[in-house]
Parts: sequence; C-alpha cells; structure tokens
Amino acid sequence: MRPLSNAQLRLGLDTIAANWQESGLALSALPALLDLTHRYRAFAASPDWRETARAHPIAQQLLQDPLTQAMFHRPPGDAGEAELLDLALAHPSTRSRVAQATPLGLKIRLFTHELETAVALRERRRIMAHAIDDTLSKTPNAAILMLGCGHFRALELSMRAGEAGRILAIDPRDSCLNVVRSQNAGIATVQTLCEAPARMIARPQRFGRFDLILVPGLLDTTEDPAAGRMVSALASALRPGGQLLVAAMARGIRCDGYLDAFMDWQPVLRGEDEMQALMAHARGPDIASRPVFHGSNGAMLYGSVLRRS
Repeated sequence: MRPLSNAQLRLGLDTIAANWQESGLALSALPALLDLTHRYRAFAASPDWRETARAHPIAQQLLQDPLTQAMFHRPPGDAGEAELLDLALAHPSTRSRVAQATPLGLKIRLFTHELETAVALRERRRIMAHAIDDTLSKTPNAAILMLGCGHFRALELSMRAGEAGRILAIDPRDSCLNVVRSQNAGIATVQTLCEAPARMIARPQRFGRFDLILVPGLLDTTEDPAAGRMVSALASALRPGGQLLVAAMARGIRCDGYLDAFMDWQPVLRGEDEMQALMAHARGPDIASRPVFHGSNGAMLYGSVLRRS
C-alpha cells in the first residue's frame, strides 16, 4: 500500500466529523475512525500523523470521553495506570468520575467502552479470577502471587480467595496497595509489598515459591529480551504443579491507531509466535507445557507455563 499523507488524514477526519454531525453525533459514525487511524498507524508517510490527528477538531470532542481524556492526560510513567484500568473495567469506583462527563462525553464512552482492548481487559480480569479459583480448587492453601497487581481487581471476582494459604500482591505504587488492602480486608492471607517488579525478577525465589503467578499487564511495557528474562525468572519460582499466567495485547488490533493518536498509548503488541518464543524462556525437564491462547475477541494473548507435579 502506498504511504498515506497527512493531507489525506485531514480529509478523512473531516469526512468522519461531517458524518458524525449529520447523524446527530450517532456512534455509528465512529467506527470509521478506528479504520482510518488503524491504516495510518501502519502506512503513514510521516511520523507526525499523530500530531495531525490530535490537531483536528474531532480530537477535542473525543477528549470529552472520560477514558480517552484520562489516558491522554495521564501523568508520566505508570502513575495513575490502575485508575485508568478501572475506567476500562467500568469498576464501581469510577462512577463519580464518569458522572462528571459531558452529555457528549457519555455518548462517546459507549463507544470506547466497547473498544476491543477494553472488552479484552474486562475478560482478562475474569480469566485471572478463574485461574485463582481453579488453583484453589486443586491445591488447598495455595500460594498465589500477582506481580504488578495495580488494584488487583481480579481478586474481587474470585469466589475462593479466602481459601488461599497466601496471596502476595506486589506493585511499586503504595497507593495501589492501599486499595488492595482496603478492598480485601476480609481476606486475612492477603499480603502486599511495595517493590519494583524488576527486583522480584532479579531474585525470584526471595519470597518463596508459588502455586500460581499472575502477571496481568507488565508485558504491555516490557520489550524483549527483558520480557523473556521475566518469564524465565518467574517460572523458576513455581512450586511443583504450579502455573505462570501472563497477558499481552495482541498485534493487529483494529483500535491500535485510536489508542496511539487519541489516547497517546502505545503498548507493546505481540503475535502468537512472539508469545510462544517468550514462553520458551522457561526451560528445564520440570516444565510440562507452555500453552499460548487468544482471548475471545483476539485482542489479548495469554501465555502460560505449567510445572510438572
């Protein structure tokens, strides 16, 4: 495909904005925005296509959406990441923030709530909650680790978390751990540790070994080969019969251009072969299998390492 110019992008955005206005700001006009920005992320002639998109009047309308606005104006680094995830999850803690949005912002939220990545993040929460319950059904008093836990919303969905012998939540942000402690005060075995994940990876068995290790979002910001070292280190901290489960955004998602241009979010996207290569860093005769699978809408990839019993 020939490289796409910024002039073509402006024309495309003008057309979408006109259709949007003519249809009374109906959300049916917005899917074209995903297709347009997806093409530009792959085939833009100039690297400043994002700035061209953000300078268009449609960008100011999109920023009335609570999720788009929060993502685009988030603090540097990973500060506020857990709060942004709560918006994607439509967690009850975000209701007051959403209620402050403009009528237009609430309409756009109906659109961003159904972005394939937002749907996949909600499913990721359910999958990890199920992994907790499945582990506890097979292993009484299991030890569970969530690395880069954020607000650990998966734990709130677990039906059997109270049966665990130990649940260790590690995150570099004490503000997140305060939420974990307050939301799970009724589970006596929940422990929190404020520490950078890299320190855990450098000495993976310093806090013991685990029946289940969950890594929900670290791969979004971790390039290879550091991601491979993480998989290798955490697999070594599994007990016999234990499981490591990691998640990553999948390559080829339709909304990647929207995330890039209007949310200023560029997660590391991976294909199935790349995820399989990462899981292959877990080596040794005690590794039973390394399955890789997509979530139901294809926007999230999961990699698992299973240690022999």
